[in-house]
Amino acid sequence: MNAAWRRKVRREWGALTGGPLSATWWVTKAGLRVAFAEAMFVFLVLLNNDPSAVSAVADGEASVFSLVAVVLGSPGYLAIAGIVFAVALLLPFLPRRNEATNRWE
Repeated sequence: MNAAWRRKVRREWGALTGGPLSATWWVTKAGLRVAFAEAMFVFLVLLNNDPSAVSAVADGEASVFSLVAVVLGSPGYLAIAGIVFAVALLLPFLPRRNEATNRWE
């Protein structure tokens, strides 16, 4: 990895450990990022693997919390949710490709 990625990691780590206000803001952003990623990916997985549960919620026959119960009651869904959680939480520390230079940063 190059210096840009190291600066990015240093900046994120500094925001995380730079004091109570910056750490709170970093955790808030990370929480929103994780919640959005979980909602999108788990919804898509449920739509693919268990469309009857999603259609029951869409028809008003079941609560949205029934989808949470389906996810928490299945080890497969929990594993997917755990992977999405880890990737979304660590996303700021992962390198990204710069489209202009086609290099990793």
